[in-house]
Amino acid sequence: MTLTLTVFARTLDQELLALQRGASLECLACGEFVLHRAGAILCPECGAELRGEAEAGLQLTVQAG
Repeated sequence: MTLTLTVFARTLDQELLALQRGASLECLACGEFVLHRAGAILCPECGAELRGEAEAGLQLTVQAG
């Protein structure tokens, strides 16, 4: 009997790139659907924001509360 393992966990870099490409619509902080607006990715549930800026690369902002 042979077992085959499949890796299903992705790295943070892979998750961020999937969000940026639109391949993933899931918030990294809370798991809810995100909105793509004017070059930013926003989560209406938890307030997480992902902005792609040419100079700074990707920036993720999450505020507790």
